[in-house]
Amino acid sequence: MINIKGASIAIFILLFALCGNVFAEQSTSPQAKTRYLQISTNPSTVDLYTELILPDFASKPNYISPAFIPVPDGKDSIIVSFFHPNYADTTINIALSPNDTSFIIVALRQTYDDEEIERNQDLLKHRNRRILGGYLKWASIAPFAISGISAIVSLYNISKANDHKKAMENTRFLNEKYDGHMRDFKDHKSSAKTAKTVSGIFFATGIAFLTAGFVLSF
Repeated sequence: MINIKGASIAIFILLFALCGNVFAEQSTSPQAKTRYLQISTNPSTVDLYTELILPDFASKPNYISPAFIPVPDGKDSIIVSFFHPNYADTTINIALSPNDTSFIIVALRQTYDDEEIERNQDLLKHRNRRILGGYLKWASIAPFAISGISAIVSLYNISKANDHKKAMENTRFLNEKYDGHMRDFKDHKSSAKTAKTVSGIFFATGIAFLTAGFVLSF
């Protein structure tokens, strides 16, 4: 006969040894170390775009100088583009230190080309419109939420008004009970109408915010 108890102990010891081996391998394996690239610029505040040779300067920058940019271990260089409306934009492939934080100071060349400056200002305006569009899309959540809550309140009051209407129909005589149902019916009907109006107004406001947000985001 098979010794079930002995087999169970052997399986447990085997599993324990395997888990210990896996843990030992994980503890001895080198962990990825995050290094940093420290960038300072002249002028002091410049928009920084990483890992793109031709970035869209009308989009929000990845960083603003001075900045510490994290670099994964094993990466020996990083592409950084510099943008300032009054300076010529520059893209540099920066070589990194293999172990420590890398440091670089970049002095941009000031431009006196009126067309280039005007083009850069247009890019900034486009970026600001996109940022505003993003805010409007997020802002649309509030009126949509209020619209939904108002719609629920309207449905609730409609249901209560119908209950009082049925109670009135089932009341055979015009008495105080009938008058009470009549008052409650009118109150709930009025509240349902007000909530429905509020729901429609805020729903339209949410649509307007969302539409404007999408239009400005392009």
